[in-house]
Amino acid sequence: MKKVLLTAFEPFGGRGVNPALQVMEALKPAAFKSLRLHKAALPVSGRAIGPKIRSLIAEFKPDYIISLGLAEGEAAVRVERFALNILDYRIKDNAGWRPEGGLIQPSGPAAYFVNSDPVRMAAAIAGTGAPVYVSNHAGAYVCNTLMYEALHALAAGGLKTKFAFIHLPLTTVMAAAEKSRAIPPSLPLELLVQAAAAAIKGIK
Repeated sequence: MKKVLLTAFEPFGGRGVNPALQVMEALKPAAFKSLRLHKAALPVSGRAIGPKIRSLIAEFKPDYIISLGLAEGEAAVRVERFALNILDYRIKDNAGWRPEGGLIQPSGPAAYFVNSDPVRMAAAIAGTGAPVYVSNHAGAYVCNTLMYEALHALAAGGLKTKFAFIHLPLTTVMAAAEKSRAIPPSLPLELLVQAAAAAIKGIK
């Protein structure tokens, strides 16, 4: 039975919830008959995320890793294609760190392609009715740091583990609670859960 490590970030940026964590918590391992699903919450800390993902890879030895993060302002689910070797945070992380330029891995390549199939994953998500697209830029915040550190660890270890990263928009409940006259884009939590489930079943 193939092993899937599903990760999601804790809340950040002053919000009390993160839809990535809500989605992960809603997904039940029993729903994936041919897969063994392991779940892990991740810190929004650029310095801690590398050691954390390396520890999880060593502990679970997964065949697949799917990581979920928040992209507020998005109206669709985003399946990421690239991780960049850059530390340039627009806001402080949860540890109070805000690098402005610099490399995640000084001796690493400028970028990594994900080694999963983002087009296939996006097609699986689209089957749920959720708007989705493949993105060529995951930003430069902790989500990108996680992507790069995970792919760097897999490459350095010669591992065949497939990695994917999915950015989720705000939920409709979160958007309605925003203290702004302009309500940001969002999707229902139930649809995000369906999208993530389809992504897990469709990873290759």
